[in-house]
Amino acid sequence: MAEFDIKKLKTSELVMLGGAVLVFIGQFLAWFKVDLGPFGSSSVNGFHYFLQGTIPWLLAIAIAAVLIIRTFFPDVKLPDAVGPLTWGQTYLIAAAIAAFLILTRIISTDGPSSVVDRGIGIILAFIGGIALVVGAVLKFQAKEDDAAGAGGTTPPTPF
Repeated sequence: MAEFDIKKLKTSELVMLGGAVLVFIGQFLAWFKVDLGPFGSSSVNGFHYFLQGTIPWLLAIAIAAVLIIRTFFPDVKLPDAVGPLTWGQTYLIAAAIAAFLILTRIISTDGPSSVVDRGIGIILAFIGGIALVVGAVLKFQAKEDDAAGAGGTTPPTPF
């Protein structure tokens, strides 16, 4: 059974988990709203945009899941590296893709800006994407995961 002690998480991991939570919550809230006065109003959430909404949401969930599994479930064996990439590099790439995709949606609207307004959901998701990238950069700079995937401390033998 896993023991959930928040002190096991490093600052970079807490920032990434916070960002993943913001992206997760923001996905369900209104991303864009249209108010047509007496004719009513409408809004769409992040699931309306597969590439710029659902894909970043899935990446945020994956980042959070791997962080939680690697921290709180040490009996679960995940690889030390993802192919040629360390976990720090993997987090950074996934977070950067998620944040970039959300950014491309926040700078574009689905109609004239006099009619279409950005909702709280896309703002939360964007802040979450930024937090994911900041946490991933902190983790990458700390090189916390590189020791496991670096091949040991023995220098290579000369030919």
